[in-house]
Amino acid sequence: MNTGTVNKRTGQLLDLPSLCHSIFEGSSLPMAMLAGAEHIVSYVNPAFGRFVGRDKDELAGIPFAEVVPGDGCLSLLDQVYRTGEAETHTEPEHSEAQTMYWSYVMWPVLGEDECPMGVMLQVTETASFHQQATAMNQELLLSAVRQHELAEVAARLNAQLQRGITERKGMERALLNSAKLAATARLASTMAHEINNPLDAIGNLIFLLAPLQTSPEAKAYISTLDQQVRGLSRIATQMLKFNRDNNQPTEFEIGKLICEVLDFYRPQAARRGIAIVQRLETDGMILGFRGEIVQVVTNLLLNALEVTPIGGKVTVHLYPAPPWLCGAHNRSGFCLSVADTGVGIEPEHYQRIFEPFFTTKGDKGTGLGLWLCMSIINRVCGSIRVWSSRRPGRSGTCFSVFLPAIEGTFTPLRRRYERETSAGQPKSKE
Repeated sequence: MNTGTVNKRTGQLLDLPSLCHSIFEGSSLPMAMLAGAEHIVSYVNPAFGRFVGRDKDELAGIPFAEVVPGDGCLSLLDQVYRTGEAETHTEPEHSEAQTMYWSYVMWPVLGEDECPMGVMLQVTETASFHQQATAMNQELLLSAVRQHELAEVAARLNAQLQRGITERKGMERALLNSAKLAATARLASTMAHEINNPLDAIGNLIFLLAPLQTSPEAKAYISTLDQQVRGLSRIATQMLKFNRDNNQPTEFEIGKLICEVLDFYRPQAARRGIAIVQRLETDGMILGFRGEIVQVVTNLLLNALEVTPIGGKVTVHLYPAPPWLCGAHNRSGFCLSVADTGVGIEPEHYQRIFEPFFTTKGDKGTGLGLWLCMSIINRVCGSIRVWSSRRPGRSGTCFSVFLPAIEGTFTPLRRRYERETSAGQPKSKE
């Protein structure tokens, strides 16, 4: 490296190019130019003066051994001057011979004839710099730890906030539903009062009409009409079950009830080209309000008929509940399933179908049917589950209801028979 002209007699650096001079002067690293074999200080930059604690002009022209005592650095200077090869070195931090801790790099300064004329020394690290760097690393490490801790706190606060928002939305929905239910209850009371008057009139007309009918078929129709009017009157009085039934629960046969409901709706299904498949595999009695269970079976059946296309079928299946389900309820019981061959339930609607006022039927639905079914089933200590598939060719939905049985009347063994109706014509299977 040729950085200037060296006086061969004195070993002094005579001049520096202006560019190198600007670089050296502005460098924050201590730098010194040492001339000749005696390593006379020819030039030091301001950073080197601050490093050794002496004035720049005071250092010029004196041997480097007077600036930095110690044999290690001087022997390395001799080696670089002699061999012309650059070297690096780090003084030990606790050296007894050295009063300072530093790391440096040395490289030879060549004259115009490419002969060594001196050595350039640059300090790359000092004790204070090392301490500052260590302290800075520690601060960065502590900052990273604090940042990690703050991130964890922020994550916990965000999770709490999200839970709070979810709970608040749930409370808002619950309040909204409560307000809707209260308004519906008031409307139900008014409707019950108004509907019961014409129902009483219809009941009186049926009573007067019954003796006039002579054929057994007409009497059967009159009897069925009377039962339906009585059921409608009971529903109107209780109006969507916002008022508890004042009567005591009674025992009734679940299989017979299902047959009555299916017989009533078979003509409607036949007109739409839908087959109702009836499978009753057990007998027994349950304790509850008969009109409420009729509502459950009717709601599930009508929902199934509504979504089943022409040529499809709805299967109503009554069978003994499996042991695991009886164990979950701690009692024996029946399973009533109503399955259709419709398009299935949308995945986003799957978790909301039992919510009050949730409907996918638009203006045609109230969103209270399945909610009412679940409320009735819960009152008799039962449960309701749903499965649905939208796979092409295998789509459909199945609602399964568990109804507790009266132990003394429960028949756990299956007795299989099916009755399928298509286009109004019954067909029996053994």
